[in-house]
Amino acid sequence: MKYKINRDQPPLTDGEIASARNFNQVAKGYRTMKIPFYKSGKFITRGSAIIVAAAVALIVLFDDKSEKPREYISPPLAHVIIPTDTFVVDADSATDITYKSGSKLHIPAGAFRDLKGNPIKGKVNLNYREFHDQKDIFLSGIPMTYDSAGSTYVFESAGMMEISASQSGKPLATNTDKTITVDMVSNTKEDRYNTYYLNTTAKKWVNLNQANLVVKNLKENNSDTAISSEETSPIVAKCEQELKQTVAAVKAIEKEKPMPIAKADKDKTKFHIVVDAGEFPEIAMYKGVRFQVKDEKNFDPGSAKTEWENVKLKKLTEMDYEVTFSKGAQTLKVVATPVIDGQDLTAAQKIYDQKFAEYQTKLADKKTAEEKAKMEYQARVKEMGKIMADQRSRDSFYESHMSKTQLIYRTFSINFFGIHNCDNPAAWPSGADVIATMTDENGKKLQVSSLSLVEKNINAVFPYETVNGECHHFKFSPSGTNMIWAVTTDNKLAIVDAESFRAQQSKTGSVQFKFKVIDKDFKSSDEVKKYLEI
Repeated sequence: MKYKINRDQPPLTDGEIASARNFNQVAKGYRTMKIPFYKSGKFITRGSAIIVAAAVALIVLFDDKSEKPREYISPPLAHVIIPTDTFVVDADSATDITYKSGSKLHIPAGAFRDLKGNPIKGKVNLNYREFHDQKDIFLSGIPMTYDSAGSTYVFESAGMMEISASQSGKPLATNTDKTITVDMVSNTKEDRYNTYYLNTTAKKWVNLNQANLVVKNLKENNSDTAISSEETSPIVAKCEQELKQTVAAVKAIEKEKPMPIAKADKDKTKFHIVVDAGEFPEIAMYKGVRFQVKDEKNFDPGSAKTEWENVKLKKLTEMDYEVTFSKGAQTLKVVATPVIDGQDLTAAQKIYDQKFAEYQTKLADKKTAEEKAKMEYQARVKEMGKIMADQRSRDSFYESHMSKTQLIYRTFSINFFGIHNCDNPAAWPSGADVIATMTDENGKKLQVSSLSLVEKNINAVFPYETVNGECHHFKFSPSGTNMIWAVTTDNKLAIVDAESFRAQQSKTGSVQFKFKVIDKDFKSSDEVKKYLEI
């Protein structure tokens, strides 16, 4: 049997490769085949080449183990990444999410598949983050070079984002029949940016040929994003009220704490009064209680002969009470301690032990309820704080755009998870080409693992390769406002700011750039950004 092989077939375009990444389409085509394609004798055609490309694309989509190799996407500062936000969505229902930047995510029902193409139901974790400026691009470690027609360009970005999903820790794929869309906020309305997807297996950006620019009225857009404190405060107020009730219940139980009874001192003065059991249960539970005068020196024994008309009892400490006797205008105040004679003390101790055990059990239950209410209240307050912080972030964003009448979006149709970008390939800077040597402020040569040029007003980061602390073709525009951001081989941030760059620059020859090395163990990307001022 002979096969016709077309060796001069023109290469597939990025658009053709991207268009073939439709699992359902390929699966439908496969199911209609009556015999294996390799037995038909006609499998080498341009159309079949697209199917082969689609099969390769399916590997990209569903073989998650091959995605995002560290050596390809690697943040320059170890352990410092642009954080990802995770949203829990219901795969069976449509969900709209307003991101903290003002971007909109629309997830239709049935938008998720497992890596074998089976429908997903139930709760799904949707992961999302955005990259808007040079700081984000630099810290992301995402390659931003693009090869076209034999030349290498650097992407000037109008906004980039990464989106993925998982269920029970397992990565998911998209359902291209139920496409997720993202309206990502952009800082420019220039219509010169194409939509790209980063194929991390092929290690290249794929032009998706999707229109992306959307312009909306700012006032209209803002109408559905505001979240008022009134929407969240009833929940917090309810938790606060429940916490107050549990605190009050604990205090009430603490008042029921039984009083240990003391043994009477035969040498001290004692007297007997009738105690209200409802007001002083800690005394009334014992039999044979008398009050023993605490301060004998200031007590007049003759006062006991007076026929007093009224008596009031007030608790001072756990063991002491103030007893006030009165008759007309005459009063007598005595500090005394409830006591029991020795023969009744054993029975009193048994009553105390029993009552104290009951008290401890009741108090422990109330304390547990109080702690639970406290944790719930704190969680709600923290949740509301995050909501309000996000709102303040949105408010700040909108306030910064109040001088504008329009808000700019870049729309993405998510046919596969990963990194998507709105970019315009930019040529490398020109005007100066020097041999750049990197040193610290003392002139000691620096070994760097990452070296990037940043030029103000161009939303791009130009990466340069170094050998032994030198870059032999360091190109830049002398008329621009330039900075250098680098990371040393021992993971320290090193910077040449615009003023220092201008003072040291030369159009030709060798230039020694003196870097300010930041000796700091950064914990977050926000910490790093404070040093990357433009």
